[in-house]
Formats: sequence, structure tokens, C-alpha cells
Amino acid sequence: MKKVLFTGALAMLTVALGCVIRTESKIDAHITLDIRHISAQAENVLDFVEGKTDALPGVEPAVPAKDGKGKEKAANPGPTSWAVRAIETLNPIQVAYADALKVTTSPLVVEIAGKMRQRNAEVTRLKHSGCLGESNRGYVELRDCDGTKDAEKRNAAQKVLSEENKDRKALYSEIARLNGDQGVTVSAVESIYAMERLRRAGAGEVVQLPPAGADFDAVKQSALGQKLGAKCVAGAWVSVP
Repeated sequence: MKKVLFTGALAMLTVALGCVIRTESKIDAHITLDIRHISAQAENVLDFVEGKTDALPGVEPAVPAKDGKGKEKAANPGPTSWAVRAIETLNPIQVAYADALKVTTSPLVVEIAGKMRQRNAEVTRLKHSGCLGESNRGYVELRDCDGTKDAEKRNAAQKVLSEENKDRKALYSEIARLNGDQGVTVSAVESIYAMERLRRAGAGEVVQLPPAGADFDAVKQSALGQKLGAKCVAGAWVSVP
């Protein structure tokens, strides 16, 4: 009965908030509703890392606005605040879903994302060249560095890989720690970010498809899976067409 109420309330909330559905082809990770907020946060974090936004929604607290007299204006609630307020009216499920939408305010997440943002241009260049590939565990791996045996280039790429993966591991660990009360593990966060990066992968980039399971099934049924055809095999490394 609670599950029915939860589903119905979620549908009501979606209508009330006027959710915008993306029209682009999207690969959705197989994520239970109680940690779906981590998937939404992954989009925000990676948008920031890639320079698409200049803030981390739901991570970085907003600076209070001032009125003409120098006093702080009343806060204008963002989408997450509206969601939480709407949920609070949907008794008796308010506590269960409010936990799923809790906002993470972690200085460490902000710090790590900032370092990844500064490094992103180089990581992207190495991925476009085929030197680095995105694994299905949410980390970059060394692939074919321009097809050369240039030790200097390979060592430079290895250094970027090491720094990037160190920050990614710290990011995933911090997110898992912050959501430990919901039983979120580092491996679950890794999988969520791996799927989001797979969705964002550009033509020519090398990626590893998910292992057999619900996530791979979602990829196989997506536009990417259709383009790959026979190459769409669980766990396989492929070049995005």
C-alpha cells in the first residue's frame, strides 16, 4: 500500500513542479528511487566540471541577496526546495521521499569538483585522441595514446589519469559517506557516474559498456546500442559512433 501511495505522490509531485522532460536520446542508469537524487546530482556535478555551469546546484550554498537597505532578502527557493516543500504536504510518505531529495552541502565535493574542472580540458583532449577511455566503473583508463610509443606523451597521460582517478575516487567516497544512512555504497556511486559519462560520450571517444544487467539492457535499447549493433556487448570497449 505504501508503495502505491509513494508512486502516486511522486506522479502528483512531477505534475505540480512542471518537470521538463529531455527530448534527447538518453541512457538511464538502473537506479532505485531512494538514490535517484544522486543521479540528478551527478548531472549537476559533471555540468560544472565540463564548464556548462558555473555553480553546483544542490551542492554549493547560494549567497544571500541584499535588498536596497542592505538587509538580506527572503530566500527564493530553487527547484529542490519547492520539491521538498511539496513533498511535506504528502503525508504519510513525507519522510521517506524527503530523504531521497536531501541536498548535499559538502565543501569537499565543491573542492574536488573544482580540481576536476581545471583538469577537464586536458582529460577531454586525451579522450578525443583515444589515449584515455571511460571505464564502466566511473574511472579513466589508458588506451591507445595516439598510436605512438612516445614514452613522454604516455607518461604525461598517465599522470593526468592518476590525478583524475584520485579525485574521482575521493568524490565517489564522499558522496557515499554523505548518503550512508540510505545504504549507498561507493560502487553504486561509481556505476551512476559511469552511466552519466557514457551518456555524455562524444563520437570517437572510447568507452566501456556496462556489465551484463539492467544498465547494459538500457544501453542496448538506446540509440547508442542500435548504432553499435553487433559491437554492443556487455563489458566491451567500443568507440562511440
